Amino acid sequence: MINEIRDSILFINPDNNNESIIFNLKSWIRIIEAIIEKYANKTYEESRNMVLSSSLIKNLDLKNYHDLTFYSHETEYHWAMMIAYGNLYWKKGINSDEPEDFSEWENKFRKDHNLAEESFVFNELH
Repeated sequence: MINEIRDSILFINPDNNNESIIFNLKSWIRIIEAIIEKYANKTYEESRNMVLSSSLIKNLDLKNYHDLTFYSHETEYHWAMMIAYGNLYWKKGINSDEPEDFSEWENKFRKDHNLAEESFVFNELH
């Protein structure tokens, strides 16, 4: 359960103390909301409510390094489409490929809204 939505949350791999992830949760949630707004044609309020009430967010365990790595294996675009259109959205005719302009749009949105450049930053500690 999420108590505080912020960026720069550090997770250290309990199986290997030399590996860590910095999770930019605030940026991750905001970019997913924005993707739903732009590519699923929802309002900010609709996308915000969809994201915050989704099982993706409700089941997010911010104490478990291994669970967090699961979320990092999919793109924000994938999570947004799953929230907007449901599981297996690609079988409903929704393209699972990011639109052609996606990377440019995402980079600009992150910069314009002072979001982290990446939602997940993997590090090896020394």
